[in-house]
Amino acid sequence: MKKQDQRIQLVASTEFRNDVDKWRREQTDLPSHSEAIRRLVKIALRSGDSETMKMITAIIRPHKYEDVRNALIDIGIEGLSATEIRGFGRQRGQTEIYRGAEYKTTEVPKIKIEIVVPATKLDQVVNIISKSSETGKVGDGKIFVSNIDQAIRIRTGETQDDAL
Repeated sequence: MKKQDQRIQLVASTEFRNDVDKWRREQTDLPSHSEAIRRLVKIALRSGDSETMKMITAIIRPHKYEDVRNALIDIGIEGLSATEIRGFGRQRGQTEIYRGAEYKTTEVPKIKIEIVVPATKLDQVVNIISKSSETGKVGDGKIFVSNIDQAIRIRTGETQDDAL
């Protein structure tokens, strides 16, 4: 029978131990030193892995939302959040004509879409959003990508990609 657990000896500086202690105190369950180091190593290994998740935030024109949503559904995206927002970019608003009178709006209506995906799907999702929201005119929007360290489905307790 092969032994599963093995002890690893670690010699560390006082500064390293203080950093680990500081991180431990920030945790809700205050793990032991060895458990804290185990968790930190796991986080570090996962961050260099394709297991990391990405948050894609896209700011698009409102009339392109249905096109983007349908294109994402077609590639298997199972959830997204959409919010109606107002803002401006380089164009600093837009000039419109209403009943013959010209007026300037300082903030333009947009839709903000937020999606969390496995890192392996990042390029595909970004390309789909870009292609399906592009009009070729100023004000098409922006796409931002952020790292997500952890995801938890509240109902089941599933984590990471399983929670998506």
